[in-house]
Amino acid sequence: MKRFITLLLAGCAALAVLPSWSPMIAGVAGFQPQPATAKPDPAIYGHVAHLGWVVRDVDATVAAWRALGVTDIVEAGAQEMPVVYRGTAVTARVKRASARFANGTINWSQPLNEGTAYNDFLTEHGEGVQHVAFSVPSDARLTEELARYKALGVGVIQSGTLSGNAGAGRFAYLDTAPDGGGITVELEFNPDTKPAVLQPSANEEPFNRITQYAFVVRDVHRISAYYQRLGLGALPIERNVSLDRIYRGKPGTFEMLLGWGRTTDIVFEWIQSIVGPNVYEEQLKEHGEGFHHLGFNVTDMDAAVARLRSRGLNVIMSGGWNTNGYEGRFAYLDMNKHGGVTIELLWNKPR
Repeated sequence: MKRFITLLLAGCAALAVLPSWSPMIAGVAGFQPQPATAKPDPAIYGHVAHLGWVVRDVDATVAAWRALGVTDIVEAGAQEMPVVYRGTAVTARVKRASARFANGTINWSQPLNEGTAYNDFLTEHGEGVQHVAFSVPSDARLTEELARYKALGVGVIQSGTLSGNAGAGRFAYLDTAPDGGGITVELEFNPDTKPAVLQPSANEEPFNRITQYAFVVRDVHRISAYYQRLGLGALPIERNVSLDRIYRGKPGTFEMLLGWGRTTDIVFEWIQSIVGPNVYEEQLKEHGEGFHHLGFNVTDMDAAVARLRSRGLNVIMSGGWNTNGYEGRFAYLDMNKHGGVTIELLWNKPR
């Protein structure tokens, strides 16, 4: 939204998404800095390998996104994999599909049995993005990074193996959701993973490139303190009072605190409502903290809204900004009934 910076090219992968969030939280109540046993590898956190998204009906979710113009989708069908979930060995059965964008991938998973991280997330949170995955370059590096988190008090809630054409790999879901804003961090070593590069997408505009990953939290300063404690850096935080505010068809009064992560190839935004009503308070009431929306840039906001409205999506909140030479508009479209995640359209006035 305000002072939005367009996404960096994936060539910036050597920079860290979380580590470079600037330290701004000295003196935050309840936060005591703790020395890390080792520094995180910045190369790991420069690009999100994928979003892990849990849904009730993967076929219905795929059909809904295809109807919007997201056509670069692969349906993997039902799969089984041995995992260890909270110390218990189980077989996770899921039905999966993946959507590819020029700069990122989302993996939809429909849990088919109980006793896994996927089913429990669906039960406790509802549909939505469960985890953000980062790729680790080797099995040894994965072991080192997991040991670093363990020394900081962060355990693994689910782990398992990956098999592919290039050999075996493995993954681990870190127990970051309770203190980290409702989102689980996944680390994976996958020999089949290729270096992150921008690739053309067959999707219709505006669904070629993802512009923003956004999360709703109750206290953005505490989230910032948590990631700083993990050695991943703090968030620059600013107050936002949007222009031309509209909330569900009526003049809006919403105000927010926004925490930013801008050095990945896709911007991270952490949102705390300070004046409502707004869609963020709705999410907290219905689902708790966690992933809220996917952002996409548009060149013509009115035309994009009209096109998506004709395909069944309504604007639930909108506004604009004009600060320090940056001017633009945003609009949230209600996609929650098709997987639990909102779409945000972003227009930046050419400079």
